[in-house]
Amino acid sequence: MKLSFVAATALVIAGLANAVSAAPEYKAELVISKVTPRYPSSHASTIVELANGDLLCAWYAGQQEGAQDVAVWYSRKTPHSEAWTAPAILADDPKHPEGNPVLFADSGGRVWLFYVTMYGNDWETCKVKCKWSDDRGQTWSATRILRDELGWMPRNKPIVIDNGDWLLPIYDERVWTSRVMISTNRGRSWSDSAEIIAPGRSGNIQPTLAQLSDGSILALMRRGDAPERIWQSRSRDRGRTWSEPVTTDLPNPNAAVDMVRLTNGHLVLAFNNTTHDRTPLTLAVSTDEGKTWAVKRDLEAGPGEFSYPAIIHARDGTIHVTYTYNRVNIKHAALNEEWITAAE
Repeated sequence: MKLSFVAATALVIAGLANAVSAAPEYKAELVISKVTPRYPSSHASTIVELANGDLLCAWYAGQQEGAQDVAVWYSRKTPHSEAWTAPAILADDPKHPEGNPVLFADSGGRVWLFYVTMYGNDWETCKVKCKWSDDRGQTWSATRILRDELGWMPRNKPIVIDNGDWLLPIYDERVWTSRVMISTNRGRSWSDSAEIIAPGRSGNIQPTLAQLSDGSILALMRRGDAPERIWQSRSRDRGRTWSEPVTTDLPNPNAAVDMVRLTNGHLVLAFNNTTHDRTPLTLAVSTDEGKTWAVKRDLEAGPGEFSYPAIIHARDGTIHVTYTYNRVNIKHAALNEEWITAAE
């Protein structure tokens, strides 16, 4: 078969890239340099890269999860800085706790924050809200209610698929089912996909999404009751309907996971590689679009809670991961794929 010039060039470039492997790279630091009585407990971070290379990280913090004083806080790290800026409040209803922030930067430079406000005593009473910034997070719009029905929550970042649609993974805390909110007009309006319902009474929440080379969408989800494994489902109509979920071989202690597709097509998953604790926190690589996850390396493996990871792939090739660090701080790790595979 005769290859086109473009295809042949792509093969040559791929071959050169494989021939010259990068050295493993890893560095990490705590996002909050000084924990104060205003926010002794921090959890559920999110991270995004801006057009100028800045990183924004957001999380919720206060006296404890669900306390009235819990707000969404955020911090910034510039490309030339070793430290994050002092935390500042990004969203706060003084009468109700906030939770589950999700940051997203669209192709036009607008930065979005999706999050929830809890109007009762538990997560089942949440409303999904959003706000945005057109100046790289310096100022923000007024808050807009994205979903008025109680109980719906985001957790992981949206993805933009091949036709330009935005897919925001969402779940229903009341019944522990997952789905996707879809925008075909850059966030001006949203529609809902069909539910992803686990067989039996197992439950699944907090989906993370990746589009595969055949155009299908892979969803991985936190489990509810047994079996103590990560769930997976597939959509072949751009997120509108989903296959009945099945379990993977990957353990899950009823904790959040997140996934990102690299520019080389590999998938990287951040998850707690256990059935009973929120440690260790592990990165796994799939080179066959989620069929297997043979390569794994722990980010954290000691006693404690290292959970709710958020993972992105920056334009310079760096993989950024933020995660809850003992419910007191948020930790940020910057690494490359070679660091993960060096554990082989």
